[in-house]
Amino acid sequence: MSRRVWLDTNVVLDLILEREGFVEEASELFLLHESSEIEINISVLSLANIAYVVKKKGGNPFRVVAGLLKWISVVSLERIHFENNVSSSFRDFEDGLQYFSAVKVVGIEAIITRNIRDFKSSSIPVLTPAQFLLTIER
Repeated sequence: MSRRVWLDTNVVLDLILEREGFVEEASELFLLHESSEIEINISVLSLANIAYVVKKKGGNPFRVVAGLLKWISVVSLERIHFENNVSSSFRDFEDGLQYFSAVKVVGIEAIITRNIRDFKSSSIPVLTPAQFLLTIER
């Protein structure tokens, strides 16, 4: 049985945009997903943000999002996520929405992000890609 994780937008963009210093760890996560060692979940908000950034960088957002839709689990946002977020202690609005949609998924083991400080209120363990990769038995 694969381990279920939640990827923050920045980690997915690290892979797509091949961000120097970060693409290697993001690639390892996606290779683990490809080999069924982990199940990657993201929110629809991530898809929208990814499409925006890809287009801004001159890429094709339709192709990128279509590829992600075929490959990873995408969780929808609901009104309750926004309601929970506005009454929460999350200081970053987008990260609060990420958290409240992640909580909806049964069995999420960790939120993986390079922006740990914005998830201080998380009841789910929050790890950097490097920290999570250290938990993988090889």
